[in-house]
Amino acid sequence: MSATSAASLRSLFSARRLSPAALMLLVLIAFAVPVTATCPEEPPLQSYTGGGQTICPCFVEGEEAGAVLTAPAEHYPIEILRVGIGWGSQFGGTPQQQEAAVNVYAAGLPNPGTPIFSLPGPVLSDGYVNEFNLAPLPGEIIVNSGAFTVTLEFLYDNVGNIYAPSVVHDGNGCQGGKNVIFAIPGGWMDGCAALLTGDWVVYAVYRPVNCTTSTDEQILVSTSVPVLLAPQPNPFSGTTRIDFVLPAAGRVDLAVYDVAGRLVSSLVSETLGAGPHSASWDGVGANGRSAAAGTYFVRLNSGGRSETRRVLLLK
Repeated sequence: MSATSAASLRSLFSARRLSPAALMLLVLIAFAVPVTATCPEEPPLQSYTGGGQTICPCFVEGEEAGAVLTAPAEHYPIEILRVGIGWGSQFGGTPQQQEAAVNVYAAGLPNPGTPIFSLPGPVLSDGYVNEFNLAPLPGEIIVNSGAFTVTLEFLYDNVGNIYAPSVVHDGNGCQGGKNVIFAIPGGWMDGCAALLTGDWVVYAVYRPVNCTTSTDEQILVSTSVPVLLAPQPNPFSGTTRIDFVLPAAGRVDLAVYDVAGRLVSSLVSETLGAGPHSASWDGVGANGRSAAAGTYFVRLNSGGRSETRRVLLLK
């Protein structure tokens, strides 16, 4: 702990405004750490201009349509917070319709790969750019660099049905590499190659993950409960780092579980002192074999409390 931090602590606990009883109620732990703040949201990323003008009732169940988006290089890694999907019908006024999923991929064309996040069962309203909150918890959807893809996956066929609602585009010309279609059969393709005449009305709201001041600036961070930070990087294909902070010395169990709740790997199972700690997971299970690509959950149990973070393992 720096001299400045120690002096601040002495000042805090000697303050005449705090009675001895009040001091006894303070369950605080202070550490000198880099100043970190939540980054503000950035303007939405989108390729389309104006409103959606052209309806495309041209999809079958399981197909997808969406946009390839790229944030400024200096913003990465970024967290995807919300996405918008333009939805409409030729004559308007159709009832709300549920589709299969909104998917986010951590890559662009020619193949975005496996979704890093899926919101199942989105309900869309005719004539609107429907916005969906994809990140109710911090650290959910992280893109570390480059292009990423946002799509709507269809649950219902609408091919050739002039009355059916569907995704819309702006009708202002198709920009190569910025519009995707997943066709059955055919797989992933550039929307322009599929004769799309505009850009899909799709946007993403994001914020940078790292907003840290100069490393020689320090503050006192206080916590009265165990804190589990988001794994970094996430998604990952080698090793991901997991940081956590304990308010007091005690037993700690940090482990990785699969989506069925089965233990995959125990990372920490011991008594640790108060303060910041770090562990890592290399994607290997307790049996010594590499875990399959997919979603896993890191769970911290300490002091009678439990915190969980999601992490995506790539291959």
